[in-house]
Amino acid sequence: MKFSDAIATGMRHIQENRFRAGLSILGILIGIASVLCMMAIGDGAKQIIAEDIEKIGGANQIQFWTRQSVWRRGRRYPTTERYTLGDASAIEAECSEVTGVLPRNRRDRIFVTSSLGGEFRGADLEGVTADYAELLRYELKVGRFLSENDINNAAQVCVLGANVAVELFGKASAIGQEVKIRNHWRQTPVRMRVVGTMAPKGRNLSITWGSLDDMICVPITTYQQRITGIRYVERLIIFFQKDADAYDVVKSARKVIGKRHRGTHNFVYYWMPKRTVKQLERVEKMIKIALGGIAGFSLLVSGIGIMNICLVSVGEKTREIGLRKAVGAKRLHIFYQFLTESICLCLCGTLLGIAGGWLAAHGMARLAVRILPIVEKWPVVLSGQWILISVLFSVLMGISFGVYPAIRAARLSPIDALRAEN
Repeated sequence: MKFSDAIATGMRHIQENRFRAGLSILGILIGIASVLCMMAIGDGAKQIIAEDIEKIGGANQIQFWTRQSVWRRGRRYPTTERYTLGDASAIEAECSEVTGVLPRNRRDRIFVTSSLGGEFRGADLEGVTADYAELLRYELKVGRFLSENDINNAAQVCVLGANVAVELFGKASAIGQEVKIRNHWRQTPVRMRVVGTMAPKGRNLSITWGSLDDMICVPITTYQQRITGIRYVERLIIFFQKDADAYDVVKSARKVIGKRHRGTHNFVYYWMPKRTVKQLERVEKMIKIALGGIAGFSLLVSGIGIMNICLVSVGEKTREIGLRKAVGAKRLHIFYQFLTESICLCLCGTLLGIAGGWLAAHGMARLAVRILPIVEKWPVVLSGQWILISVLFSVLMGISFGVYPAIRAARLSPIDALRAEN
């Protein structure tokens, strides 16, 4: 008996008992589909986070904020130290692994109007330096970005995000037009001349409302002197080399800040995208282990069901086994016949589970976009690695749960098998 004949015999028996075989493979289908679905959704979430981090300059950055208060002698005191433009220049000059430092001040949901009568409520005002577009990977659509001369002279110029430009000027060119900015409703509007507009960049998970295209960039000196009156820098974004250790960069930057602030640097609070990504990866691994355990129990129960089906099949085919042995079939041929039946059941369940997991993942992705409207599209990443693992696992499970019924069938005596009544 050829191996191909054994497979054909096993498949034919499944076709003859479709309902029973369907119930047997249902557990495998559910287990494989649930795991692949969650893996595809989880890997899609990783891709979204990676793309979001790239939108704000990449993972090789550290953001320095100011702590609201510090502990001193067992009591909490408000912080008085603040970052300055000089701190940014000193860190960039003295830290060899730093590729750039971006001082950044920000106000959310300001009110801006245009000379053509357009208005935009809820724009984000960014006080930045000339390196902003390059470091945060923004592209200009038309015009130019802020220059060093604009920063040094606190010029009343601005660069508009894509959404702001459309809301204020529609299809008309914004270059050279005038806009009026108010930080709050009581403030006298500050006139600004538009020198450039940004290309669309989309939304970001770090923004509760709006998008990265809802911003207006002005020189940080203009932001400090003419708009808000805040003379310090609210945030420093430090970019470093890919092969550098982030914690070493933090240590060297804090050392520079300490030298410039009378030996104190306890007001420094920092955030690393890389650390956030690593934490998410750990959470993802825990979820995968939990899902793997649940799926493992489901597949174990299904495997026991398949073993039971194979034992029933041995009982039903006792006379057939005796007849085949009587005409010269060897034990190995009988063993192959029933083992392939078990493997075929597992493979059918796995293939249907892969298809079911893919469909379920796309359904959950569409649901996730509706639940989380910040994400325009949730990618489904079903890697070939997990598909291959599923197929190999199904073959292993088919062998594991099919060996005992196959051995039992192969050991039947031809005389006893022919005497048996089915």
